[in-house]
Amino acid sequence: MTFAHSLQNADVMTAAQNSAPPRSLADSAPPHQLHPKSANDPLPSSMRERVSIVFAAGRYEDASTACAKLLQHYAASAFLWTIQGLCHLKRRALNDALTCLNRARELAPSTPEAYVGMADVYAVQGDIKAAETHYQMALTLDAHHLLALNNFANFLSEIGRPEDAAPLLDAARELAPDNAVILYNLANAKRQIGDTAGAKELYRQALDHAPDLYEARSNYGQMLCLDREFEAANAQFAKLLAINPDDDRIRANKLHAMAMLNDFNWISDYQTHRRHLGLRGTPVAPFMTLGLEDNPDLLRLRAQAYAESHMPTTQAATTCAARPASRPDRLRIGYFSADFHNHATMHLMSGLLRSHDKSRFEIQLFSYGPDRSDTQQDFAREAADKFHAVGQLSDHGLIALAQAEDLDIAVDLKGFTGRSRSGIFASRLAPLHMSFLGYPGTMGTPAMDYLITDSVVSPVGSERHFEEHLIRLPHSYQPNDDQRHIAPRQFTRADCGLPEEGFIFCCFNNSYKITPREFDIWMRLMTKVDGSVLWLLSGGPTSEANLRREAELRGVCGDRLIFAGRMQQDEHLARQKVADLFLDTFAVNAHTTCSDALWAGLPVLTRPGQQFAARVGASLLSAMNLPTLIAKDDADYEARALQYAQDPDALLALRSKLMVNRRRTPLFDTSGYARNLESAFDAAFERWRLEQPPAHLTVNPPDTRPSSKPSASVAAA
Repeated sequence: MTFAHSLQNADVMTAAQNSAPPRSLADSAPPHQLHPKSANDPLPSSMRERVSIVFAAGRYEDASTACAKLLQHYAASAFLWTIQGLCHLKRRALNDALTCLNRARELAPSTPEAYVGMADVYAVQGDIKAAETHYQMALTLDAHHLLALNNFANFLSEIGRPEDAAPLLDAARELAPDNAVILYNLANAKRQIGDTAGAKELYRQALDHAPDLYEARSNYGQMLCLDREFEAANAQFAKLLAINPDDDRIRANKLHAMAMLNDFNWISDYQTHRRHLGLRGTPVAPFMTLGLEDNPDLLRLRAQAYAESHMPTTQAATTCAARPASRPDRLRIGYFSADFHNHATMHLMSGLLRSHDKSRFEIQLFSYGPDRSDTQQDFAREAADKFHAVGQLSDHGLIALAQAEDLDIAVDLKGFTGRSRSGIFASRLAPLHMSFLGYPGTMGTPAMDYLITDSVVSPVGSERHFEEHLIRLPHSYQPNDDQRHIAPRQFTRADCGLPEEGFIFCCFNNSYKITPREFDIWMRLMTKVDGSVLWLLSGGPTSEANLRREAELRGVCGDRLIFAGRMQQDEHLARQKVADLFLDTFAVNAHTTCSDALWAGLPVLTRPGQQFAARVGASLLSAMNLPTLIAKDDADYEARALQYAQDPDALLALRSKLMVNRRRTPLFDTSGYARNLESAFDAAFERWRLEQPPAHLTVNPPDTRPSSKPSASVAAA
């Protein structure tokens, strides 16, 4: 996302000239002025106009030279001193800028321009108090001054106070409803405070008035993606790349939108740009590239570039808190997420929250997502010791709240995924920061001390792929809820739009995970298994049409691809029993979706790759003791799928084993998982308490022999 635009003096003049003040303003409101009235300034109006044009064109050296010459004859011109000060500001000659602007203020103490200029200088210098004071003084002189309203709002947004910025920009919009820059800045403030619908509409309005406003189109495209309007988003990104083909940030967004639409043309475009994408200029959000290639080394480089730009660290772990003489009775754990509601994260986390040992751990949830009254959010509120609804807080306010709670460990459940606010972890929220569950890969920043993983997704030797120190849990890194409800409804094939006869291959992964590599295998399987169909989760009409066309190109009738609509989670679990075999994707496996299928009794065939996201299926199946569903390579994956499709007895035996293991193996042992994770928290905190640096840690499962104490042990690498 790209943030605020500044208004030039010329921008404000245009807005003031083209839009009358709204009628709701008092009749006594002062006129929109840029500079002192001509009667109060000795510089002739024709000269003011010429200097304004040069300055507005960005020719600051020329404007400064002109001001210097004119000041020899018009030394009492507040206008000239103001422009000269702003020219110095543009050149970052900040002391000279303050000298000139202060002189302008002395000459015209009742006009706001010099105060705005001085505030802008103080903002650049990082003097927050002085900047805020001078912006307020400008608005005291003219409450309807567009430049002051806009620049003050930008300043507030940049220091993490978008909730204070939005009213100022609302006031500016009333004065200049057609000013695209103001609409754009207001959209950014709305987006920061969580009003995504309002932000999306404002970006659209800004583009109506200024189609060439590049950043507005970029952010509008991102908002369309959040609402799953990928075709419309793709069109926005294409327009931007026509203007600037080297904008990697836009290209990554376009590639992801194409992947969501199953437009396989993304592959050739990606191959052309893969070596430099996100590494040569604008960094790219790493999540956008997860499904494009299974390459953990390249992914780490992109994550490091993105993190360096978006979350530079501000405080080291060793300096943020006093170390206690012993472990507190209860460690304070803070989980941070936008997804404490009916979402995949809560489907996984609910059992863990229920199973935490509240006598030893105080659990706090910081929810910056939607404030909803659904069953999952209601449960989260009840399960936590403290539930903080912080969606309306700025980053600055959220950081202050977290620090005030004296957390021992702060856990980021989002990482670089949609609606994330992981940037708050650039400030030290707790002695220890951990990345967990939401983002399957490194955050690429020393701001995160640890990553929760396991020895399958992160085997020995993979440490180089991660900036964080690894905490390897036994069995699988993924928590699960052993009390998840499956709807009692018995779905039939007809209920699901499936044929009464024939083998049902399925994949309920998100559409972007499907690439030609696995799709080729799936189509070959369908040519070999007469009457079989492929049951997929719908990615929308365009995605469906593209996949059917790709099937036809591979000799498979497009009608043999059947698409499932979205439904309530418990019913989605129940309908999966109708399918025969879940075929996993490769670069990004099924994650929560894999656990869903296994919990419902549906076998999942996976093929582990190299990066974290490509090894989750193997982790889950290993924790369920189903190694026959973990293929060695592409050929083995195809052979095993064909075997199960052609051998009903083998498939029946596999499903029977799955149903037995579902209750006997570690994957769905929620209480055991909680104890292992708590052992990891204890071990990491103890290292910090003893002034030992973070290290790779391995949690060994507890000894379950009757004579032993059932507690996990932790070993440092």
